[in-house]
Amino acid sequence: LPGVLVVGGPRFELEPEAATRLCAAWADAGVLAAVDTPWPLVVLVDDVDEAAHRLRDLLWVTFTRSNPAHDVHGVGAQIVHKHWGCAGALVIDARRKPHHAPPLIEDDAAVRRVESLAVHGGPLHGLF
Repeated sequence: LPGVLVVGGPRFELEPEAATRLCAAWADAGVLAAVDTPWPLVVLVDDVDEAAHRLRDLLWVTFTRSNPAHDVHGVGAQIVHKHWGCAGALVIDARRKPHHAPPLIEDDAAVRRVESLAVHGGPLHGLF
């Protein structure tokens, strides 16, 4: 997706302030610090391959693993007249947090059982 950079980071439990430190380091180095940066949105994740696999995966990871009040940061962030803004990239910390539910993993046997009910003549035929 043009304009979006997905970056892998350490587990939240090991470094909860990684997004803040990343923004500060980028601001000090002048990286992603301008309004016209090629990546105006940076998403900090646990697993880059999972998050960047498909657009729907990126959206799922970004918006189910982040809290707008706590996990939105910015390169060159500042508050002016009670309004937050940033001079460069917006950074969303979408790593798994300790209070999140564990990942939902499909059980292959259960999937096969449900799919067998969806065959022609089965009770779930035509529903999916």
